Amino acid sequence: MLLFETTDRLSRMHQMIKREATGSPDEFAGKFNIKRRQLYNILEEFKDYGAEIKYSRIKNSFYYENEFDVFVNISITPLSGSDNLSVVAGCHGIYKPFLIKYLGRFFNDAN
Repeated sequence: MLLFETTDRLSRMHQMIKREATGSPDEFAGKFNIKRRQLYNILEEFKDYGAEIKYSRIKNSFYYENEFDVFVNISITPLSGSDNLSVVAGCHGIYKPFLIKYLGRFFNDAN
């Protein structure tokens, strides 16, 4: 669930910055129940992707100085039966023959 919470947070932060409706840094961080330092870390990540984010004391808000947008797209597809067999600790296919040979022998010897 952390993935969805994170992407939702980033999307909402982006919309607030875009509308120039963040409030002060402390208020902005408070809206997401994070610390001010965490907020600045997230803003740095946005900047790493090309966002020019500034803060205006007059507007009491962060804002984009350039045209910037955030699109989050997650695709989830269930694995087929054969895919389930060949995925081991994040490695696909390479270790399947090894596992079948050695783990099969291990379980057969245990009987």
